[in-house]
Amino acid sequence: HKDAYEKAGILHRDLSIGNIVIFHGKGILIDWDLAKSISTKGPRQSTRTGTWQFMSGYLVQNQNAPHVVEDDLESSLYIVLWAALKYSRT
Repeated sequence: HKDAYEKAGILHRDLSIGNIVIFHGKGILIDWDLAKSISTKGPRQSTRTGTWQFMSGYLVQNQNAPHVVEDDLESSLYIVLWAALKYSRT
């Protein structure tokens, strides 16, 4: 995600547990069909994008808000929390 954002100016916009695969011990972000250039301004699109369980709180509450990098970073936090809780011993 960092390389896509910093080098290509692209936001993934659909970070979720289902869009990460592990290959040779390294996580790879897949499913880039909702990705958008950071230079594109305005609302995300006419319909909601992303997996709502992992969306930032701001985007869930503000459907017409533009998707920014902080939203993807918040989604990353939810992915880590989900995985930690899912696979922790109870």
